[in-house]
Amino acid sequence: MSKAFTGRSKTIISTLLLSLLLQGGISSLFEKEKCSIQETYGFLKEICPDTLLDYKLVFKCPFSEEHYFAIYESFANIGQHPFVNATCSDDPYGYQVCGTTKDLQLVKSTDWSLCGHLYCESEKSNLLLEREDLCKKHSTCTNLYSEQIQRLKCGDGLSEDLDGEIGTDDTDENDDLTAFGKMCDDICDDWNCADESECNGFFYGATCWVYNRKGSYPYIPPYEICDSIVDCLSFNEYGSDEMQCGVSPGIPSCVSGHILKLRNIRKVVPILNFTRCSSIIVSSSASIHVGNRYRIDSDGTDITAKFGMPYCDDYMDQTNCSDSNKTAVRCNIKGYGLSTISKTMVCGPFRRDKGFCDNGLDVACVSVGRRNCTLHKHQLCDKVNDCASGADEKHPACFDLTEEKCFRNYRTGRELRIPHSWLGDGLKDCINGMDENWKIVCGRSPKTERFEVSKNCQDVFICRFGSMSFIRLRELCNGIEKCGNEILICQVGRSLPSISTAVRTSGNAKTLKYCHRGLEDVVTKQETICVSQEFNPLNESIYGVGSRISVKYPKEKIDCRSMFGEAYVFFSCLGMCEISPCPLQRPIHFNDCPDQYKGRVYTVANKRHLTFVTKRANDYHNDYFVCKNGMCTDYDKVCNMWDDCGDGSDEINCTNSFHCKDEQGNIPLTKKCDGTPDCGDVSDECNSDCSKEIINQVFLKGAAWLIGFLAMVSNAVVLFENLRALPTCKSADHLTNKLLVNLIALGDFLLGGYLFVIAAVDSIVFAKNYCTKRFQWLTSWHCSCLGVISTFGSLVSLFSLTCLSIIRAFKISSRAVPQDEDISWKRKLSVVGLVFSIVTPAVAIASVTLSSVFEDYFVNGLVYDNSIKIFPENMIRKQKHLEVIQSYYGRSKDRTLSWRLIETLVRSMFSTDYGNLDGKIARVDFYGNDGVCLFKFFVTRDDPQWIFTMVTLVISIVCFIIVAAAYICINISTFRSSKSLTKEAGPTAKTVNKRNRKLQRKVATIILTDFFCWVPFVFICILHFFEVMDASSYYGFFSIIILPINSVINPFLYSEIMLNLATKVWAVLAKLLVRFFSALARSGDVDNQNVIVNQIQKGNQQAIELKTMTKTMSVN
Repeated sequence: MSKAFTGRSKTIISTLLLSLLLQGGISSLFEKEKCSIQETYGFLKEICPDTLLDYKLVFKCPFSEEHYFAIYESFANIGQHPFVNATCSDDPYGYQVCGTTKDLQLVKSTDWSLCGHLYCESEKSNLLLEREDLCKKHSTCTNLYSEQIQRLKCGDGLSEDLDGEIGTDDTDENDDLTAFGKMCDDICDDWNCADESECNGFFYGATCWVYNRKGSYPYIPPYEICDSIVDCLSFNEYGSDEMQCGVSPGIPSCVSGHILKLRNIRKVVPILNFTRCSSIIVSSSASIHVGNRYRIDSDGTDITAKFGMPYCDDYMDQTNCSDSNKTAVRCNIKGYGLSTISKTMVCGPFRRDKGFCDNGLDVACVSVGRRNCTLHKHQLCDKVNDCASGADEKHPACFDLTEEKCFRNYRTGRELRIPHSWLGDGLKDCINGMDENWKIVCGRSPKTERFEVSKNCQDVFICRFGSMSFIRLRELCNGIEKCGNEILICQVGRSLPSISTAVRTSGNAKTLKYCHRGLEDVVTKQETICVSQEFNPLNESIYGVGSRISVKYPKEKIDCRSMFGEAYVFFSCLGMCEISPCPLQRPIHFNDCPDQYKGRVYTVANKRHLTFVTKRANDYHNDYFVCKNGMCTDYDKVCNMWDDCGDGSDEINCTNSFHCKDEQGNIPLTKKCDGTPDCGDVSDECNSDCSKEIINQVFLKGAAWLIGFLAMVSNAVVLFENLRALPTCKSADHLTNKLLVNLIALGDFLLGGYLFVIAAVDSIVFAKNYCTKRFQWLTSWHCSCLGVISTFGSLVSLFSLTCLSIIRAFKISSRAVPQDEDISWKRKLSVVGLVFSIVTPAVAIASVTLSSVFEDYFVNGLVYDNSIKIFPENMIRKQKHLEVIQSYYGRSKDRTLSWRLIETLVRSMFSTDYGNLDGKIARVDFYGNDGVCLFKFFVTRDDPQWIFTMVTLVISIVCFIIVAAAYICINISTFRSSKSLTKEAGPTAKTVNKRNRKLQRKVATIILTDFFCWVPFVFICILHFFEVMDASSYYGFFSIIILPINSVINPFLYSEIMLNLATKVWAVLAKLLVRFFSALARSGDVDNQNVIVNQIQKGNQQAIELKTMTKTMSVN
């Protein structure tokens, strides 16, 4: 849209410029040092005060040292656009144009001009032209160069008239504004709201061919009707705007609006049909003209923004709209019948605190999101994003809706589900009122009685403080404070981290410090290790921004995964993070961040694109993060684990957090795979990086199956054969030996069975699902039973082995020879007593840990269902319970609460109407400390079970010492026997000596296997107890390899049955091997084959000798 000047205007300008030039040129009119960056019509410009006229007419070019005059309407009535005496060089996209005219809109920003226009400098004049006129006249524009002309793309549907003249344009100011405005959008873009005069077939205001406002379109806005000023001057319509202003009974009336109030006039006017529900919101561009005409902003107050331009002072003209498209809600007003209210007044800026409706429906407004998007409550959860961030559809109310639907009183076009919080709240949200006559009621006490969205009634969390009496379980720990101390309880119970951005701010200076553990604040370090740098991550040159943020940071690169907010942004974008990329990916454009930063001022970046800045103190800044949805947020909200953008884009490029899969929210990356679930879906602990199984290593899985199977089979054979041989025992010693071997085999069989079941549960029952069902297993009776069985089996085997070792040592040392005899009842009872003395302590030690009498010593903690959100789905120990109880009830005198009392106090935090907590609180007993359900050998001094565990370990060591001592005595006896026999000659002596040497090797084997089984294990337990090392991760190795290995070895050491079986198997294998190698003798090395056959036969003979020796030991 081009502007030219009348002859009179041109004369004025020419005269002025000539006088200026005669006085020595432009530069003599101002002092350069007084030029400063200022805001001009929403843009940053460098303005120099004019010393002659005392009016700011002189501008400095944005990218050169040139200056130019700009003469505005306020100086001379020469039109909307200013006259300039020169164009700026080095301004390829015409930033000189921006901010030089009141009505130039940013929506006209193009790829060839920042503000949709360029100056054309010619011999005749300097004119502001749009693309069409530039394409016609660019050959006469001496300031345009080829690149600018190419960007115009004049061939795209435009014709050039190189010889034509630029004509004058005498259209009035209202036409100029209307071209940029939007029609019928309920916002006045023209100063007199002509763009909203005729909408949907209805006309608002009046027309007059002769209007008292010079040069204006013949339209009278509603707020100028009945204002006691004759605006219509045409002969046949004179005063028509004041003719229908009489007030009579039966005609609705009101006190006139704010225009008359500014003139100190209080006048009662009738509410006419063409004044009802007219648009009263004025755009920023139109408000300038309104203010100039009515002198309403002389004190700096924008009256139009505060009050709008209503016809009535109390806005009653915004009720009972004729146009249904302007209607928002229907309600009773002042006790009268059903009335309608315009959309402008519902949650609008003018009557937000005092609505029209008797029931308050028109002011039932909510603010959602971090940017406080204000809207009517009925706009929530309607599947329409009314807020730019979509926060209205992510509101907590939208996650708890009824199954039934209704038509809402606002936006009644379709049936929608009803948020739970609207049920019975005293406001009729549904047209049929079903939300206030809801029939599903839960709660059996006055304190918990409530409406529910479904018939599935649940217990609730009881509030002790605050305005609410209870909170439903699904609403717990959602970050909304309702109870007065709910957030504190959740922070304590869930151990939520306290996030610090670790930035100290002083003006434009930011000082960073280390915020991860173990490093001291850099402020306390010497200055030599810190450097300061201007923070400009995108390398932008922004016009008018004199100083940027200065960041002081340590020189060394660090791990930024423990930083959040500003600290993370500064460190990563300065390249001081080891692996963390800068989250600032793109520059800010002028149309980013809609409805944010109302004090924004526009400027140019890199001479190419428009951006905006805001004023803080005395400087301009644009240190904002641009979200993908166009919204913006501050640096301290970026990478802070909270979705401040509404689309999660402020957390996408962050390496310091982990996003929980099935719920909104992030947790610190340091909380991932730390053994404690922090996500409601436990995805932080159950993922590809750290998902747990009962047995994690493939090698251990295979070992569990193999060792378990071998231990069960070998010991089952021993048990079967020994039990069958018991009736044939002919002496008490023989009976005792058989029973003790049976007890050893029984214990080892139980250990093998335990290991086999653990392998099956790991690989078949849970497999990859164990991580999510971990605590179901650890708190189950199956795990407890396996723990008892493994402990009993291990102890009964150990105690039996100890007794057997003592008896054998005594018999061999005393050289007693077993005699066949009838076994008396007394001897039988003594044998039974021996068995009882072995089994009883083993049963007691294994099962006492499950007794409720000693629960305060042996219960490790409580596990809560994830519906009880004040605790994470993890084992919660006593200390954490005490902290939560103190947060809920206040101080607790007794700091050593019993588990029974703790559970009672926790249950008392919830209602007990429906018993929903039953089965949702489980105990982790002594054997539930690990998935293998083993005896809790690894304890620390903080564990109440440490005495019990240490005593058990001492007993085990004592048993090992006794076994070792007994077999050492046996070894000594056989050594002496062999020594005495060496003095004699003959085959008998040689046979006995050979047998004794075999026995000594077997004794050494027994001692070494027991040593390597128990001594290293006890040593590791002691190191763990004194916190020298954390051995918890070794539970699987010790429970699968070390402790059960003796269960496979013992049948071959203490029973001739398995040795006989092994000998027979070896004999068969030997025969097969001999035949095999004999068959190969013809084609191979005969000597080598003979050597191999001889070795096989020798091994067969050794197996027979070992069998004989074992039989001798068993008899003894």
